[in-house]
Amino acid sequence: MKWKSHISIAKAIALEMGLPEELERGLCNGSVEPDRRPDAAFREQGRGLRIVRAPHHDPPAGTIMAYLWRARKAYLIGNDYWAVKNLGRALHYVQDKSVSPGRGFRRHDAREEYVADLTPPREAVVAGIEVAECSPRFVRRCIAEVRPEKRPDEIMFQATLYSAAITASVLGPPDPEDVLLDRYRRAVKAHRLRPALGGAAAAASVTAAFAGLHPGVAAAGGLAAAVIIADPAYRRVCREAEWFGLDAHRP
Repeated sequence: MKWKSHISIAKAIALEMGLPEELERGLCNGSVEPDRRPDAAFREQGRGLRIVRAPHHDPPAGTIMAYLWRARKAYLIGNDYWAVKNLGRALHYVQDKSVSPGRGFRRHDAREEYVADLTPPREAVVAGIEVAECSPRFVRRCIAEVRPEKRPDEIMFQATLYSAAITASVLGPPDPEDVLLDRYRRAVKAHRLRPALGGAAAAASVTAAFAGLHPGVAAAGGLAAAVIIADPAYRRVCREAEWFGLDAHRP
């Protein structure tokens, strides 16, 4: 997208969310910064890797999420300007991802020129804010759902919709809802018992192997031990809680 489009989307979101002028300016500046100061990425070359400019039309989700996590953490400690600057950088990639480059980029520039003449639709801004969930899982889903579009109006609508939704999530409530807080506390308590349970399952697996039982029994015990110790459900809820500044490793 052209800078004009990035900035117009940032201004439309800032207006709808009532951001003060300084934060609007920070969001606008952040939204064009990847073109001024590109991010680096690694690309395979022969048997090694070389550093290249991070792609904008097929950006790594990890690059976008890294900026969104920085934005959220800055927001939680009250550094709102740094929050919107990082948020703007993330939105740049989301918006560029909405533009289909076409075969060999032949129609890319023309599409961006047409999009630059469009105004971000307010209904897309409002819809994005209304559907937003304050959650890292939600913003990751938004990133995954963005698809390259060919029609200028569809490009602008999608870019605006997902940019607004992600912004509302990052700048959402700083405190978790009681349901999440309760789930998190119960998960932390249960997780503290996991090493003992995992050890018991592993011991049962070893005993089964030495006792000459069917190999499947020993394998099942080993698998159970691995799942218990890894505890993926615990990691998911901790990631959600971290969005609100909670840390299971902090007393």
